[in-house]
Amino acid sequence: MLKRSSSSRFASEWKRLNARERLIFALLFYEGLTPTEAARALGCTLREVRRTVETRLERLRLTLAKAPVMRIRRPSNAAPRRMAA
Repeated sequence: MLKRSSSSRFASEWKRLNARERLIFALLFYEGLTPTEAARALGCTLREVRRTVETRLERLRLTLAKAPVMRIRRPSNAAPRRMAA
């Protein structure tokens, strides 16, 4: 699961995709098509689908890697959690 800051960065990157790029991701990840099937459905080359996925996933990876990790602090008077046996 993504942390809040990561999910907002993901949403920001998602909005930066153009309609065709979003459609490629929707076909691949939501509809479960293969890259070849997605290319056929869109009337484009397999190379275009692969290149779009590679470049956009790399951008997303770099963006999320920069996201600060949010830590939840327990109050100092809270008892430590016990591990289940």
